[in-house]
Formats: sequence, C-alpha cells, structure tokens
Amino acid sequence: CVLLCGVHPRILPTLSVPYLVAERAMCQLLGMNCADKTDCSFSFRGFCCRGGQTDIHAHGLGVAIYEGKGLRTFLDTLPATESPIAQLVAQYPIKTYNMMAHIRYATQGDVSLENVHPFQREMWGIQWCFAHNGEVPKFSIQNVDEHPLLGKTRRGEMSYHAVGDTDSEAVFCAILNALKAEFSELPTLPVLHETIRLLCDEIIAEQQDETIFNFLLGCGEYTLFAYSWPGRRPGSTVWNGLYYIVREPPFKTAKLIDVDYEIDFGKVMSPTDRVAVITTKPLTNEDGWKEFKRGELLMFDKGLPYSKPCDCEQVELAGRGLCSKALRKSFSAPIPIMSSSPSGVRDITDICRGAAI
Repeated sequence: CVLLCGVHPRILPTLSVPYLVAERAMCQLLGMNCADKTDCSFSFRGFCCRGGQTDIHAHGLGVAIYEGKGLRTFLDTLPATESPIAQLVAQYPIKTYNMMAHIRYATQGDVSLENVHPFQREMWGIQWCFAHNGEVPKFSIQNVDEHPLLGKTRRGEMSYHAVGDTDSEAVFCAILNALKAEFSELPTLPVLHETIRLLCDEIIAEQQDETIFNFLLGCGEYTLFAYSWPGRRPGSTVWNGLYYIVREPPFKTAKLIDVDYEIDFGKVMSPTDRVAVITTKPLTNEDGWKEFKRGELLMFDKGLPYSKPCDCEQVELAGRGLCSKALRKSFSAPIPIMSSSPSGVRDITDICRGAAI
C-alpha cells in the first residue's frame, strides 16, 4: 500500500482523551481552484496526515472533484490515514479545475457516512457541494422545525433537507433553499456573490460570538466560494479559520508541514498554470499564505480570488459563470432583500458602478 504520511496507516499515535477534550478541535477543509486542470496529490498528501497522524481529525474523509458538469465524490468514515479511499484518490490523480476535501472531527452527529462532508445536491441543473468547519448554533438544534428560514424561504416549500444530523448539512440545505426561493432565472456571478454574502450575514446575525462558520461551496466546474467567520470553541486553543495561497509563475519549491515531502513546482507546472489552495491551516512552509478576514467571502476562478461582486463581473463576461440547461440566465436581476439588509433592493449595476453586465 502507498503510505501517504510515511508511516503504516495502522501505526498511529495514541492521543489521550484529556487532550481531545481540552483542545475541542473541529474539522479541517481543503479546496483547490485552478487555471488549468491540475491534480491535488501534493496538497492532499499533507492534508490526509491530519486525519489521524499529525492531528486528530479521524472521524471521516470526503473528497469532491468536478469533471466537466459531473462531480466525483469519495466518502469514508475511516480516518484519512487508514482509508483505502484516500489511497485510491492519491494513486488515481484526477485533474480538475475545482475540488474540495474534508477531514472530520465529530462535534455533532454520529460517525456515520451520512454525516461525512462534502455534501452534494443538484440545483438548477448544476452539481453543488459544500464542506464546513465550525459550529452554527442556529442550526445545531435537532428539531429541524426550529431551524431558521433564510431569505425568502417558506416552510412547506423547501426542496432541500438534511439526511444526516450535522449543523453543516442543515446550513447547506438552508442556503440552497434560499437561493432557489430567490431566483427564477440563473443569477450572474456578481449577483450570486452578493446574495451568498447576505445569507452569511443572516446566518451569523445575533450570534456572532458563538458562531464559527468557515465553508467551501462549489457550484460547477469552475467556481468555488469560500467564506470565513473564524473563532475558537470555549476552552480550546485551536483557532478555526481559513487560509489561502495562489501559486503562479515563477514557481518555487514547497515543503509540506505534516510529512517530510517537498516538490519543485517549477519542474512540474507549466507557464499557464495557476492554482489557489484554500485550507484551515497552511499546509506548507512557503511564503504567501493569507488568512481570510473575518466575514470575508471570496469567489475563486482560474486560481484567482475575487472579493467583491463587481470583481466577479469580469469572470461572468468571460463566459465562466453558472451554466445550466434547466434555467436561463438573468443579466438584470436585483440584489435581493434579506433580513440582514434593510437597505432594500440594489441593482447589480449599482454595485458595479454602472457597468453593464
């Protein structure tokens, strides 16, 4: 068997129960968005070590990799360092523009397949996937009738429901229900960016101190959203946020933190390559890692981050927006009214300073 972390997967360090309780750990995220199709084998190798060897996220592994309009998902309840599925993904490097992975430390819900991230749903003829790190009190209540409805969602008209017991899946379904309730036509990327940001504001409203909300949201072959509302659980020293790095020419050598392995990207990448890696904690010792600001929503396309709706306009105009056979696209949709946005409807042209989309 190929050893991802340099040790036999059955020979893992024993972590004491007091350590687990004191640290109050959470899950970890890995995302990758690329200009040219690239495999995630380097980052995935270091990431998997945190699933039971160098860290305690040993309650499941999930990977979602976009291929065209399709989405390959791999889920396992075993620790990443023991998982044959992790070995499969490592040995079968699938090149993609867009992917995400998750290693779980169960704070809500059993260690079972239905609770393993990323979660996947179809909406508007597009495969959406979602992975989360944190704790969202509003959606931690097991009685789903007590979960808040986001945006224009109405109870009894919801299309998406959680299968498992996690607040993460419940939040994902709530976001999709709100988007579906808001739009009868396919939104452009600037409109989608602003709408997701308003939904995030609504999710954390009135519970900013108690909420930790970091997520990756994939919505098709090219587009990856990442949001961070960071924090640490009571009694924990573990900071839960998001970091990202953009690797582009001139490429340098990078060494993984969690395993003795390095690669000279200058020898394996082409001049047109550019890759953004998003993760809970930096995976390498190289310069260039940036921590997300509190409440920051970034959209990634071709390995570049876009922080504002008007920045997303150029991506939409390049033909890399949402693509669906089921719904036609609206180029004049207003920004919706949300409970956290009392200013009312703003046309996207206002956001983009009058630029026509």
